[in-house]
Amino acid sequence: MSIVAVVARDVDNTVATAEHGEEWAKVWSAAAKTEIANSQSHPRVAPWRSAFKRLGVSGKKFPSSIEAILRRALKGGAAFSINPLVDFYNTVSLANVVPAGGYDIGGIEELELRLTRDGDVFQALDDEESIPVPAGEVAYVVGSTVLTRHFVWRQSRQALIGEASRNVLLLSEVLGDLPAAVVDNVEKMLLDGLREIFGVVGRPVRLSENRLEAEW
Repeated sequence: MSIVAVVARDVDNTVATAEHGEEWAKVWSAAAKTEIANSQSHPRVAPWRSAFKRLGVSGKKFPSSIEAILRRALKGGAAFSINPLVDFYNTVSLANVVPAGGYDIGGIEELELRLTRDGDVFQALDDEESIPVPAGEVAYVVGSTVLTRHFVWRQSRQALIGEASRNVLLLSEVLGDLPAAVVDNVEKMLLDGLREIFGVVGRPVRLSENRLEAEW
């Protein structure tokens, strides 16, 4: 597996360009026309189901983010919109059919991808309080706060990218089952989009079993 990580600073997340909106709609429309039986059978989604199964995690109960967004696109209708940065990384995600996400790193000193431990907690987007997380889940964690449960399933309220976000970390996870060129394309799309849409230069790094740490 490779994780494409890109840090971008001084981003203005309040103004969306018409071109970007059109690109998101174009990618959404193309995904809706994908000729597959269902989202989980897509050749770039199915490996996540297999990986989750090996971890003892139900892919049906905890679908990867790309499975969820592809399923939503296959239903048709207009593309949803959250804010410029989120719409941007969703465009990259759906165009490549790989998970992608991001965090506001304004208050984050250290982010870990690890197995959860006793005492870790998670606050879902629609919940007012945090709940304990069972030990042994793969998750992005800051301290004892889980930012994304089951690696690429669901994000918490903490570190969400909103209109006020200025410094962000964008991530995309590419399993080894996929062609190596996918990693190159994801990184290129993230860097090109940050420059062309938001006018900032992203700092990329690729994490893998050969590179486990990076600093921003």
